[in-house]
Amino acid sequence: MLAVVSSRSGFGASIAVAVALFATATVASAQLSEGPLSPGTVANSAPGTSVWINPANAAASDDAVASTGPGGSPSQFLKATSFGFDLPTPAEITGIEVHVERRSLGGTIFDAAVRIVKGGVIGASDRSAGGTWPLADASITYGSDSDLWGETWTAADINSAGFGAAISATDSFDTAGVDHISITVHYTLCAETPAAGCKTALKSILIVNDKTPDSKDKIVFKWIKGQSTPTGDFADPTDTAVYSLCLYAGTAANLIADAVVQPNPTLWNPISTNGFKYLDKNLTQDGIQKIVLKANLDNKAKAIVIGKGANLPTVTPPLALPVLVQLINSDTSVCFEGEFDSGDLKKNELGKFKAKAD
Repeated sequence: MLAVVSSRSGFGASIAVAVALFATATVASAQLSEGPLSPGTVANSAPGTSVWINPANAAASDDAVASTGPGGSPSQFLKATSFGFDLPTPAEITGIEVHVERRSLGGTIFDAAVRIVKGGVIGASDRSAGGTWPLADASITYGSDSDLWGETWTAADINSAGFGAAISATDSFDTAGVDHISITVHYTLCAETPAAGCKTALKSILIVNDKTPDSKDKIVFKWIKGQSTPTGDFADPTDTAVYSLCLYAGTAANLIADAVVQPNPTLWNPISTNGFKYLDKNLTQDGIQKIVLKANLDNKAKAIVIGKGANLPTVTPPLALPVLVQLINSDTSVCFEGEFDSGDLKKNELGKFKAKAD
């Protein structure tokens, strides 16, 4: 981890400066993605002149194409929607990629417009690519993992049947063919703004050690005597549930660290019927070594995360207060939260943070 240089003596002026600077620091949160998914509906949409024949053919990559002969002016839009995304509620969308498998009969077709569809409405931002379409089927990607197509997005927008993409072609008297349209959406569980409605605990502990060498770094988050939590709230991390540990600091709640643990049938194991345990001695996933999730319906639920080593995200004490920690899973959107302020501090100095809230 990156160290902050300070001639600290107690909580003096130099540390106050370090804290003030760190409070404004943000990190690029770890990206997750869903897709590429195929549309459930593909249809013609005005404006434009020529219509697409067999538009539904663009719903699958099977060499059966939706086709149009633009006749020298832009065709109608081939509008694809109902992709069936199922992003978790706290997801913050970071980018959208639209993949189009396309071809040209004579090599003179080119993009007239490529746009995103939000709430059933074709957007204004155009992502047309230069050059002509290929003579044989080839896929092109419009947008990127950081392109929001000029829109603001929520998980509900993406999950809506009205989300999709639309493409219009033009030519010098040629025939365009689209074999398949698919979309990949990139997102993070650790949004710039902390998730709302997280479960709290009667006791929570946060320890951060930033040492040299980085192999000695450590992060521990303990959420103990937590609000009643059935096992189902944990989803199934042996199969599909992704877990993200999110750390925020300062009154502006700046995201300062983000660790992601993907589902894994070997590293995750059930704890009877009461929860799950993760153990990775090799620290392969953002330095996380151990996670314990235990359900309880009498306000004694538990969540513990322990991370070590150089793969951990960079967290550099002293930290601006308050410090907020959230553990979020992708499948149920249930999150577990601990907040630490001045009255909870045991240490907040160069390289060391320790707090206990109860």
